[in-house]
Amino acid sequence: MVNSVSRAAAILMTLGEGKNRLSEISKSLDMNSATTHRLLKTLEKTGFVIQDPFSHKYLLGGLILKLSSNPVIAHQSLVVSAHEEMEKLRNLTGETITLHMRIGAQRICLEEIESYHQIKYTIGKGAIFPIYVGSPGKILLAELDLRELKIILDSINLVRIGPNTITDKNKLLEQIEKVKIQGYSITAGELMDGGISLSVAIKNYLCSISLSILGPAFRLEPKILNFLKPIKLSAGKVSRRILSLGR
Repeated sequence: MVNSVSRAAAILMTLGEGKNRLSEISKSLDMNSATTHRLLKTLEKTGFVIQDPFSHKYLLGGLILKLSSNPVIAHQSLVVSAHEEMEKLRNLTGETITLHMRIGAQRICLEEIESYHQIKYTIGKGAIFPIYVGSPGKILLAELDLRELKIILDSINLVRIGPNTITDKNKLLEQIEKVKIQGYSITAGELMDGGISLSVAIKNYLCSISLSILGPAFRLEPKILNFLKPIKLSAGKVSRRILSLGR
């Protein structure tokens, strides 16, 4: 391990805990003041840290905020943990595999491995959609407790996007309750006409994550339930991998 790198990482963690003065940081990390000051100045020059000119406190810099504000970048460890299982599912099903997380009342695609068929459905890495549309969103909503779910649903209007988009909140709540009980969600035509998807939850991460199989209904619908066990097994493996990494 490179000492200067590990010490710099420790300083960033300490700043994240709210310890902002040189003396506090030095004492917390059991480093002498000169070494701590030198590392802080290096972090400051590279944009990881800034120093308030009036209070002389050190704060996390713009580069940290920029990296953490981009979900696709901030959750790369999750993507790495899931990628092998996503490839296995794509090879097994022949269809597109996606990884989603919730951002407020929306969901974002963190990763996508496309189907190898010429006729396929894809949504694109980084694409954002309303959370109530499609099976990935149903899974993410089902992972919320009742208070959180009420806050989300009270904040949105259910606008039709695909031919089968649910626009009635009572019906949406019924579907979410069903997903909670059965542990998976299947939707067709909610986001794209002719598309169908199967989603399950990945556990043990910082926030709720959904793993999905997406494809054209004419090809995927007749056999979609055959893939329920494999996708649950994959989600379980990713969940255990995340837990082993301490996330």
